[in-house]
Amino acid sequence: MAGISKLPNGRYRVVWREDGWQRQKNFKTAAEARKYAAMLTLTPEQRSNKVTVADWLISYRDSESRKKRGAKQEVLRINRFLQRPFAALKIGQITYKDLQKYFDERLKEPSQKYIGTLAPATAHKEIQTLSAAFNLAVKSGLISKNPCIGVVLSKPAEHRERTASDEDIEALLVASGWDGKSVPLDKLQLTMAAFLLACKTGMRSGEILRIEEAWIDGAVIHLPHEVTKTDSRRDVALSSEALRIINLVRELGDKPKLFGALSDATRDALWRKIRDRAGLGPELDSAGRVIREGLNFHDSRATFATWAASPDPKTGAPRLDLLSLARQTGHKNLKMLQRYYRPKSEDIAKRLDSMVEG
Repeated sequence: MAGISKLPNGRYRVVWREDGWQRQKNFKTAAEARKYAAMLTLTPEQRSNKVTVADWLISYRDSESRKKRGAKQEVLRINRFLQRPFAALKIGQITYKDLQKYFDERLKEPSQKYIGTLAPATAHKEIQTLSAAFNLAVKSGLISKNPCIGVVLSKPAEHRERTASDEDIEALLVASGWDGKSVPLDKLQLTMAAFLLACKTGMRSGEILRIEEAWIDGAVIHLPHEVTKTDSRRDVALSSEALRIINLVRELGDKPKLFGALSDATRDALWRKIRDRAGLGPELDSAGRVIREGLNFHDSRATFATWAASPDPKTGAPRLDLLSLARQTGHKNLKMLQRYYRPKSEDIAKRLDSMVEG
């Protein structure tokens, strides 16, 4: 039998025993607590015919999603699911056909970020979230099979080929109103400084925006594991050019974060403004097909990786060996690192010609 108690903070706690262990779960309202306590008295089969997909997703969101590094995006994803018709179905009744219908319609919706319809990669992220939630429902005995099994999605687009050329960077500097040599005067120029730093170090946007003065030790930035995507601490080497950019930003005096004036959302919006002003958005043909990819902020990592892996004109050897490059960018999977190496076909042709001439 589950017990309900009111906590000092006004929330309500349900306490029960399961498999010999005491369990507990907190709720905002007494009604939610009573509803959950009543569910605990039902058999798994009874619960599956009473609990809706929305009920389960809310429970998963509040108990599991918020623990993850990508919690913010997953919570937003689940909140969108709650508005869809399949969320009203009982969890014991939903099938892969319901989810297939959802994804077939979802992939026809316009993209909120890019020109055209929803990217297949976004649909793949959504089904990963749903599958994880339904897997937990299977483990809990609510359902016998994950309804995501059998859903067919189109393949994600091939990896991008875009990098920032010297001409692109010059156009971006003009569009941002920053000369790249003086202290950034506003958030637009600070966003451009962040992009340049990413091109010179291979750091992710989220890592750059969280740099603190205490992390910088000479020509190295010591990134704590909490800010890296791989949840592993990493040392990022700084070239003289990267250190020059950091020193310019340092003069703004923001503490503890050097780029403290920029949030992730602000950086994203201002980057698009700079890019579009520079004429570096996606180019379309008369049929609306993308014939040239627009430049994304994240392409800065590929810009660095391509430069670092390309031959040094003086020595003919790559500027960084593969393991050093992976250490710099934080890639544990070398296959993933390959996606960031994007040499231009013209450059490869020049190298081939030089080999023949030699």
